[in-house]
Amino acid sequence: MKKRAFTLVELLVVVAIIALLVGLLLPALAKAQQTAKTVKDSNQIKQVHTAMVGRANETKGGKMPTPGLINRLAYGGQQLPGEGEEDFAQNRTQNLFSACVAQQLFNTDILYGATEINPIVKAYTNYNYAAYRPAADSYWDPNMQAKIDGAVGTNECHTSFAHLLLCGLRKSQHWRNNLDSARPHMSTRGCKNGVVTGDEYEQSPTLRLHGPQKSWEGNVCFGDTHMEFVETFRPDGVFYECGTYNGGNLTKDNLFACGGTAPAEFTGNGCVDVNASNAPQPWAGGDTMLGIHPNASTKWIAIPAWDRLDNQ
Repeated sequence: MKKRAFTLVELLVVVAIIALLVGLLLPALAKAQQTAKTVKDSNQIKQVHTAMVGRANETKGGKMPTPGLINRLAYGGQQLPGEGEEDFAQNRTQNLFSACVAQQLFNTDILYGATEINPIVKAYTNYNYAAYRPAADSYWDPNMQAKIDGAVGTNECHTSFAHLLLCGLRKSQHWRNNLDSARPHMSTRGCKNGVVTGDEYEQSPTLRLHGPQKSWEGNVCFGDTHMEFVETFRPDGVFYECGTYNGGNLTKDNLFACGGTAPAEFTGNGCVDVNASNAPQPWAGGDTMLGIHPNASTKWIAIPAWDRLDNQ
């Protein structure tokens, strides 16, 4: 019996069916790939934070790695490792992560998020481990950068992740291994000042790291190292520890906004730290504020930088 061959019409029908199936499967495949990247991103943040907590467990007082306590001020006219007052000006993002890499808590590649889309952010591939020489008052590679607000081709940022600003009460009370399940320590970057309206929100590249690209979503790591994927800057369980009550309930804290933009957050005991002249320093409060800050800090103030907007 002679075998019957496919007709051209039948072949075209088969091709059309395959094309239809591919068209249906591609969005699902893209969604699965994005989900996998989000999960990997979460694991990276958790690994970085877990390494820091492990280091804190080895230190007196359980303090998390703090650049100003690693590279301290001169003691008795000499730079002595482990001695001297904290040098608050050192508490910058690039120093924090560079110091951790120098002490081999993790490698630089883990700081580059799996979902990263900002061309400013790049993995730091040539870390200079030889720069770690405490006897020469050198504690990390100074060439790591955190210029998240820089210009492409001019500046770089060698981390994708935000962390608790290392200043004021938020640092002294919460940047330690206290296993606080309600205190965020690290996260996906957020929008400038935690706003949810206007270009600062809609044009922020951080909206394209996770989720539908129209609203922010991200991974948050808490003090006890547990991770949460959240869809808001004010996640459940994170509240102001001071301020006024709203209907008998504490107001939720914005992960990316300093309480200085919300005066109610700074009305109460322990809400405002003071400088040496006993003058209130509203940026130094005990609220949560996460970000990347490449500029010098003081004991009371650390101002974060933000991604350049998509239209810039």
